[in-house]
Amino acid sequence: MSELDSNRKDGGYVQIFVYKLPNKNRGALQNLLKEIAEKLREHGTLGSEFYQLYSREVFQGFTTMASTFASLPEEELWVELDHYKGRRHRDQVMADLSKDSSASALFRQLGPLVSTGYSIVMGEFEMMAL
Repeated sequence: MSELDSNRKDGGYVQIFVYKLPNKNRGALQNLLKEIAEKLREHGTLGSEFYQLYSREVFQGFTTMASTFASLPEEELWVELDHYKGRRHRDQVMADLSKDSSASALFRQLGPLVSTGYSIVMGEFEMMAL
């Protein structure tokens, strides 16, 4: 994708996080992620979206995300998508965010809310033109 395309106003770049958490931590993580999303917007992200795995149904020959992340019935699997204009925009937001001690305090609260032994999975994706 060209630099021009990846810096569109509606964003062509996302940072994705996958959370696995015990059902009992749903409310606490919802509240925390709402605060984090507000903090991200303050520092310039285009927006954040959150999704919870709804179905464990899988097509023949495919693998469900619940199996990939070894999610148990008493656990939930969530995905967060943070939207940016492009990589440079994301880097700028992260640089600004790293100077905000209140943001750091919020991020430190994530670890205890996810399932024991689970590391939050993250990745950055650029929109493809097909």
